[in-house]
This record gives sequence, structure tokens and C-alpha cells, in this order.
Amino acid sequence: MDAELYAKFLSGQPKLYRFAYSLTKNVSDAKDIHQETLIRIWEMREQWGEWRNFEAYSMRITRTVYLNFSKAKNRHPFLDLNEVTEKPVQNDIENSITLNDLKYTFNSIISNLPELQQNILYLREIEELEYKEIAQVLDISESQVKVYLFRGRQYIKNNFRK
Repeated sequence: MDAELYAKFLSGQPKLYRFAYSLTKNVSDAKDIHQETLIRIWEMREQWGEWRNFEAYSMRITRTVYLNFSKAKNRHPFLDLNEVTEKPVQNDIENSITLNDLKYTFNSIISNLPELQQNILYLREIEELEYKEIAQVLDISESQVKVYLFRGRQYIKNNFRK
């Protein structure tokens, strides 16, 4: 086994977990997806040398595992009590502008975007991947990445102050 590829496998694990978490918004589900992703990547270790971009291919596997996980979860839905929260109502406008409120507002806006745009925004803005890498991860063209990213940013900009 190539030591350089093994090092990429080890060093890329936190990024894969963060990507899984960004897809699920749930720690438990993200851990499950991350673990399954690592197993799949490890089982393919003989093919690592053939991969042109190890990170992009790993993220694509993470996304595939997530999609399979979502399909299975939708067939057997359940309510996670950790996800049930109420946003506190505050009377004082000055006190209502907090970091948590901003995060809540931002996440509300983002959740209205199509899943593909959410993934592109996350990969570009949080994981700081290049357009080419995002295109490889999501199996779309670079121009589509740029268009979706532009539209997503515009949507956020137009809806953040409403």
C-alpha cells in the first residue's frame, strides 16, 4: 500500500465527517455515515492508486452513502428527540440579535435551497474546495457548480435581511 495514499486516507477523515454532518445536521447520523464511508473506502484500498483525486472521490462516496442512508431512513422514519427544539421568543428587539438567532436564520434560509445547492455552498464555503473538485464530488460540470453557487449566494443575500 502506498504510504502517501494511506496518509491521505487518515488525514481526510475529519473533512469527511464534517461533510457527512453538513448533509445530515445530526451527530449520530453523521457518525454512522462517516463510519460506513470509511469502511467502503478501505475496502477499495487496492484501487486507490487509480483515483485521480482521492479527496473528491472520498467525498463522492460519502454523498452516496448519505443518499442511501436517507432512502432507508425515509422508509422507516422516526422522531429524534434531540432534534425537537423550540426557538425562544424574545420581546426585546436588541436582545434578539444574537449569534444563535443569526445561525437559526441562516440555517432556515439555507434549508429552503435545493439539496444540491446546499451541498455546493458547503463544499465551497466551509470545506473550501475548488470548483473542479466540487464538480467531481457531485458529478456535475464546473459551470453548473459556478451557476448554482452564484444563485445560492444571491438567494442568501436577498433573504437574509427580510
